[in-house]
Amino acid sequence: MPELTLSNIKDNWRKIAKFQNGNIPHDFEIKVYKKLLELFHVGDYYYYLFNTANGTIEYTSDGFEKILGHPAKIFSVEWILENMHPLDKSRFFAYEKLVTEFFNQLNPEKVLKYKVSYDYRIKNFKWILQQVTTIQTDENGSVIRVVGVHTDISHLKNNHKPSGLSFLGLEGEPSFLNIQDESNFLQHPQEKFTTKEKEILKLVAQGNITKEIAEILNKSVHTINSHRKNIFQKTESKTVADLVAKTIENNWI
Repeated sequence: MPELTLSNIKDNWRKIAKFQNGNIPHDFEIKVYKKLLELFHVGDYYYYLFNTANGTIEYTSDGFEKILGHPAKIFSVEWILENMHPLDKSRFFAYEKLVTEFFNQLNPEKVLKYKVSYDYRIKNFKWILQQVTTIQTDENGSVIRVVGVHTDISHLKNNHKPSGLSFLGLEGEPSFLNIQDESNFLQHPQEKFTTKEKEILKLVAQGNITKEIAEILNKSVHTINSHRKNIFQKTESKTVADLVAKTIENNWI
């Protein structure tokens, strides 16, 4: 196996950008806000804009300093790799290679309909859940810019076991969970929950009680309780905290 380097991973990103030069104007603010609303986080977080074509982080929100103790201006791909747990680096490179393979086999119209999720340890070995979704593409399906969210999930990582790479389908697309190689996402989409259960699971994990969820979704408390019961049975969870931890570990949302 060739040595894994930053140069290797940037080559992968250029492939996923289909060798765009990255100089497309920033005319995508509305898409950013729309996608941010769809991202799932259950702890302190920050978000960033990444130019896949040239491998640079163009913007980082102020939450970076709260979580990692440094000003956001220092955040870069190089910083991530310098501060990542040594045991997580090979997994990071392997996952990013699979991400490139996944998006390069997608039909162009589906590039905006997937979120990539996995976790790793960084800076004082905090567990960071990384979720990334494309916000700028072209008619060829090039991944030009993405928005990423890094959430501190250290409080949920009692077993210190990393979660696998998952491609989470948006707008009705199938999800592919805990990917090991490209055959997993070419043939075996996996959906553990119904669309409504996923919606309720997200609201539960965000701290909403049954009555609040019923009001948000304009459903009866009885209906929400029925869905909650199914969710807890499917996940073999005893408490909300247990459910949230399993959700993060298994990339169910």
